[in-house]
Amino acid sequence: MKLYHGSDTAIEQPDVSFNKGFSDLGQGFYLTDDHGVATARARSRARMTGAAEGVVSVFEFDESPIDWAVWSEKGPAFPAGLSHDGTAPFGLKFTADQAGIIAWIDYIGSCRAGQTAAPGLGEPAIVRAWIATEEVEMACSGLVSAEDLAGFIDPASLVVQYCFRSQETLDQLLTFSHAERA
Repeated sequence: MKLYHGSDTAIEQPDVSFNKGFSDLGQGFYLTDDHGVATARARSRARMTGAAEGVVSVFEFDESPIDWAVWSEKGPAFPAGLSHDGTAPFGLKFTADQAGIIAWIDYIGSCRAGQTAAPGLGEPAIVRAWIATEEVEMACSGLVSAEDLAGFIDPASLVVQYCFRSQETLDQLLTFSHAERA
């Protein structure tokens, strides 16, 4: 699949350690599968840095080697029949229902506090989730609970993002294709 990263420069060799802050999904290299969102981010970044233009870096992502743990109402777990040995890198994603939305909101709050491990599984090499919305910001700031907001969030209206948190996984599964002016 194609993934996109918006910035003020082409990123041919991504580095997961470049992002140092307590971001939505932890330290890592962030991408989206939505070209329009990456383009808007590139233009925004160019305005912030004074660059002449934004740049969208385009990547090919082979997710087939990833064992995906799914976070639902029962917490993060691997699908039935998947024998994950606990040593190989794994990915984490959320179900597109109320339980998954609550877990996603709670996980963002944990990541922003520096706690990025999936309970009972450890540190994911990659996280697939949605880009935070105003509702997430309200829940993370304590204005309202994730449970109260989850019913108002339609997963189909959310934009998917990927956070590569392991450099080794990124190097193996993400291939730079080209860069585009934004």
